[in-house]
Amino acid sequence: MLLLTIDFIIFFHFVIVIFITSLLFLIPLGYKLNWKLLHNKTVRKTHLGLMSFVTFEAIIGMTCPLTMVENYLSGMSQNETFISYWLGKVIYWNFPSIFFTIIYCLCLTWIILMWRIFPPKK
Repeated sequence: MLLLTIDFIIFFHFVIVIFITSLLFLIPLGYKLNWKLLHNKTVRKTHLGLMSFVTFEAIIGMTCPLTMVENYLSGMSQNETFISYWLGKVIYWNFPSIFFTIIYCLCLTWIILMWRIFPPKK
């Protein structure tokens, strides 16, 4: 049961990463192709809010709450599943924290610019 919980949390973490990352590219494309979902203000606010939170965490040096839970639960289990191993490889890169802080700040800046260039519709 514990392994399923770890897998669920890391999968949820992965979905958030994919959501934030993919919309960085899909919003301009969706705006040009008139994709209704990417004009949705709730989707855009969620995207901005998540990236703002991630950037704020990086700036103050805070560990992501999902990462803390994953680490805590992984410490309780001796085993690692296929899912948690490979999703962990995708999510966690071995670079200095300043690298991520700079990348997150650039991404947040792009998201804010997209609100101006590709505004959500009412």
